Amino acid sequence: MNPLCLLENFDKELYGFFKNALSRQEHSLSFIPDENATSPISASLTGDLLVNSTENLILNRSESLESLTCKRICELFGAQRANVRTVSIEAASRVVFQALASRGDVVMSLDLRKKEHCNSENLVYRFVNFGVDPSTQVLDMDAVERQAKQNKPHLIIISPINYPLDIDYERLSEIAKSCGAILWCDISQNASLIAAGAMKSPVPFADVVTFSSHGSMQGPQAAVILSTNKIANVIDRANQTSGHRGLMTQQLAALAMRMHEMSMPLHKEYAHAVIKNAKAFALGLTEGGMKIFCGEPQSHLVMIDTRNCALSARGAQGLLADLGIGVRICNMLTAYSDVKYEAVRFSTLPVTTRGLNEESLIALGRNVGTFLQNPSDEKSKELDALVKSLTEDLPIFNPKWLDSSCAKMLNIA
Repeated sequence: MNPLCLLENFDKELYGFFKNALSRQEHSLSFIPDENATSPISASLTGDLLVNSTENLILNRSESLESLTCKRICELFGAQRANVRTVSIEAASRVVFQALASRGDVVMSLDLRKKEHCNSENLVYRFVNFGVDPSTQVLDMDAVERQAKQNKPHLIIISPINYPLDIDYERLSEIAKSCGAILWCDISQNASLIAAGAMKSPVPFADVVTFSSHGSMQGPQAAVILSTNKIANVIDRANQTSGHRGLMTQQLAALAMRMHEMSMPLHKEYAHAVIKNAKAFALGLTEGGMKIFCGEPQSHLVMIDTRNCALSARGAQGLLADLGIGVRICNMLTAYSDVKYEAVRFSTLPVTTRGLNEESLIALGRNVGTFLQNPSDEKSKELDALVKSLTEDLPIFNPKWLDSSCAKMLNIA
């Protein structure tokens, strides 16, 4: 039975909430990576009979559902150890800090990422930023190496949420080793593409890799910590002392199922489509007069420089939202503390999940660029009409990305 049908008759107030949320998702286009639709196959398990159990279906520990989930994650990413006991990336980040850093340690981080997760008096570190070279808008690894030798960090963190290019993780690992630092890579927004081999993986080179299992991964709300065997026990102890007992059984089942889905050829096709769509959308934005940060994207991420817009990043975000286009904005830091940029961030993960193709995204990008360069009522109406035409009968999760037998059983084929 459709849960909405049940709610309509049993709880009309809650039904109204869900109906409005569904309507918003159906009739708008989100370019926000965290709003990528969850796999219906994975989602179907979050309310299954496993809700009735608080244990991980343990016959003995080696046969637990948690062990199965970790095994599948390690196989998919080529990792030595996996930990799935935290419910969010924020919690997972604090576990890593508690396990691997001490108060006052120097932490060198791309765009000062992870500093926002240090919200406790026990998580006090000296953060040092590293970023792109403003003149080239790419990471200069020679400059990063010089900075690492100068600052002698205990941790080097790279979480490229504002960097749309592939990263030389092998070189970064060499830099970390040369100064005795631990390398931690958070790949939350690229994890799906990395798992499919569409982007370079940090797993063979990093000491720790973290990512959320929703959004890019399209699984349940949770987080994963990958590590080498050398430090896995330290991570596990930090998890226990910080009170993380683990995921509920239905969450584990949904995550294990999602790993199984992602091991299939269809997921590789999806991942490559995401990147092709990003390139197409960037092309359309450029034709519409926008300047793209870092050049042609190599991931799901397209970032525009608001200096080519007629309004600020926040203003652009507000106007686009009024027209049914959801985006994120950011201050893009650079290697120089006095140089930073306002940017509007677009992710092609959600729109690819819904089924948009390169042709549609070139046209949409062109219209968005033209509108942001010089907003007018006429251009607003044109963009609004285009969004409405693109979303008409467009599913939230296109069944072409689902195993056909499962799609039929879920009645969404």
